[in-house]
Amino acid sequence: MMYQKLKRTWSNGYSTYMPEFKKVFPELSRVDSEELCDRFIELDLDFYTTERIPVVGWVRLTLPFALVFLLLMFLGLPFNFIFTGCWGYSLKKTHLSIYNWFKHLGINL
Repeated sequence: MMYQKLKRTWSNGYSTYMPEFKKVFPELSRVDSEELCDRFIELDLDFYTTERIPVVGWVRLTLPFALVFLLLMFLGLPFNFIFTGCWGYSLKKTHLSIYNWFKHLGINL
């Protein structure tokens, strides 16, 4: 299983990012890559690319527990609504680690 990590493209890497940018925005094909780099540097824009990173083996072994825990969370939604008054779980510090665990396993909520 793989998950994605963001990697920042620095200002000197904009020129390597330009060909893909022109594929996405064909109306900018007339603009030179150097001119686009200068414009992006002036606007102080940052670009991020994704790197696929394999998930650690011990995290993959927790998938059955994650599925059972996800089912228990789903069954507990009515009780959460009764006690808190909101439907769903917030991303506070306690729930953020659970959300990250699901994200590493490829369970996107």
